[in-house]
Amino acid sequence: MNHFWSYILVIFLVAINGEAAILLAASIASVGYLNPFIALGAVTLGNVLSDSAWFALGYYGKIDWLLKRSRWLGIKSDNVDLAFQVIRKDTIKLLVFSKLTNWITIPALIATGFAKVSWKKWFPTILISNLLIGVVLMSLGYFMTAKIMEIQNNLRIVAILLIMVFILISIFYLRKLFSKNNRLLQLADPKTLNKDEKCGF
Repeated sequence: MNHFWSYILVIFLVAINGEAAILLAASIASVGYLNPFIALGAVTLGNVLSDSAWFALGYYGKIDWLLKRSRWLGIKSDNVDLAFQVIRKDTIKLLVFSKLTNWITIPALIATGFAKVSWKKWFPTILISNLLIGVVLMSLGYFMTAKIMEIQNNLRIVAILLIMVFILISIFYLRKLFSKNNRLLQLADPKTLNKDEKCGF
């Protein structure tokens, strides 16, 4: 596979940096360095790996240890159990909302892990949502970069035309200037003056 390590780098960057890395991958794909469909797969995989890591943090986290030391904050086991029931019931809604808003994604994934939600319930939601997000952002970055390149090409053509016009004007001006200098030299030539004197002028 061409540029194999480039796709691995895309997976890593998306897992670390999210949307900015997706737009970067789309820009690189738009200039032909990456295959946009393979890049989309790498972007989706990077997002899924990142979300899975946050879910695992909640799933394997020491929630019982935390609850025993958080009673002074007003956190009770009954309240936590009720919250977990709500999360298990509305997992899909919670994850979709969190992915759309983006600002509660990590807490939602950790809470889903804490609630020990089955992977059959949360993983398809994460996979589909990340795929759709990847399609939207990749398309946006791809066509924006293509449009910018088109504008740059048009500006380059205009610049070339302006340079050609400048060269033509310069040639015309220089020819006119040389022609004027030649007439002045002919008028100032002594031989020309002597001929004029002999003619009685």
